[in-house]
Amino acid sequence: MTTVQAIRPPLGMPPGSVRGILSLLIVIQFWILLLLPDSNRVTVPVNLYLLLTLVALFFVSHGKSIASSADPTPSPLYLPGGTLRIIILGGTALVIGYLYSNHSERLMERLQPEASQLAYWPSVLGAYAGGFVIGYLLRYLPFRDSMVFQSFFAWMSMIAMAMLFAQIIIQAFINPTLHDKLDLRTWEAIVVAVTACYFGKRS
Repeated sequence: MTTVQAIRPPLGMPPGSVRGILSLLIVIQFWILLLLPDSNRVTVPVNLYLLLTLVALFFVSHGKSIASSADPTPSPLYLPGGTLRIIILGGTALVIGYLYSNHSERLMERLQPEASQLAYWPSVLGAYAGGFVIGYLLRYLPFRDSMVFQSFFAWMSMIAMAMLFAQIIIQAFINPTLHDKLDLRTWEAIVVAVTACYFGKRS
């Protein structure tokens, strides 16, 4: 008799939970960087713009790889259906609306990438595309449903969450206080590659 290997969602949570957490970490970084006071002059890093496209992918995955409202499968993080999307859209609208009304110059300045960032845009874009394509192709490996492979992606999800959390600390609270800014080009490429790879595999 052939034993059918059960497919476990990463970390044993409902489908979309990890992508929901990753999406929250991405938009929280976006919100914090926009809301930092003028004394901490920062701009949104180029890799964050690419990461924000993965948040959009999380939205369109509902009804496909994430349960729709009519599906009896629990919604991400066991929350009522649509909760994470409301938080993400509502929080972003509130932050941008507040800054547009009260600090429009800061908003425009933060959203405008620096010339030094644009110089390495192709490498970050390559890391993003490469990571996503690799993750997508991994879906078709013959051992994709094995326990070892599922465990590997559970670990990848935790690594991606840790890296995004670390990026919030570095970009929002460490780098702005330094006279000589950290060179984060390699770090940003790795973060976007790992996160995109996970989304490519799960979306």
